[in-house]
Amino acid sequence: MATEISIIGLGAMGHAIAQALINAGHSVIVWNRTAIRMQAFHDSAKMCASGVREAASASDVIIVCIDDYDATLALIEANNLKELLRDKVLVQFSTGTPEEARNIETVLKDCNVNYIDGAILAYPREIGHDALIAVSGEKSAYAGIEKILAALSSDIRYLGEAIGGAAALDIAVMSYYILTHLGLIHAALICESEDVRRDMLASVLIDSLPSDIEEIRNLGQALQNNKFENPGASVNVYSNILDRVLSQAQDKDINSNIPEFANQIYKKGIAEGLGDQEVVSLIKLLRR
Repeated sequence: MATEISIIGLGAMGHAIAQALINAGHSVIVWNRTAIRMQAFHDSAKMCASGVREAASASDVIIVCIDDYDATLALIEANNLKELLRDKVLVQFSTGTPEEARNIETVLKDCNVNYIDGAILAYPREIGHDALIAVSGEKSAYAGIEKILAALSSDIRYLGEAIGGAAALDIAVMSYYILTHLGLIHAALICESEDVRRDMLASVLIDSLPSDIEEIRNLGQALQNNKFENPGASVNVYSNILDRVLSQAQDKDINSNIPEFANQIYKKGIAEGLGDQEVVSLIKLLRR
């Protein structure tokens, strides 16, 4: 059965969300601070709201997709939206931290707003298909909008009632990518130093993805179970590789900031008896 849903914020992601819900047969009300972005929905949306209060009043499910959590709070407070949101479901797809998610949950609890915090780990073009979307919040609220979320993706990950879960997963994934990019940059410097094509480096990395997927799965299981014995490759093995990376940096006068940072952690791990354990056992050092 079609549900009325208000979408607040029509940037690239908000636009994709609104279009996917319309395509799924839902009745959609849209609002954006810059009215020109609503023009694309004049014929397909049920209503282009004249203001955010009208959008918040029009539906029992409101999806917010604006810059960040501070912008969401400012919008709620500047337009006195809390009472309008009473007993409704508010789904937040803005970006922020777990602490910011908890802050919004606290602000909205006074009006019994059913708050679901979400993180979209995908590009707008993937919405309506297989975009990875993580959500957290009260289970009953999630159950009430599960079919709505299904219109956005076939891959919805419900992380539980702790509201900070979705934001934490989002930041965790971005942290992985950021540090991976730094590794790629240093790898490119090594290739440059020996006149190896950087697109060849990329090709080799792409071809190794199947084994990398299995490795990430195994390491994730080790981290979840906190068991690091019988490693595929130990801290000692990777430390020896780092020694060669640093030697190449010295021989070719390559900036070594990235591997030196890693080397400090590996050497400390070995000094504390982690040398024969799985490489992710180094988390024991970083928990302190």
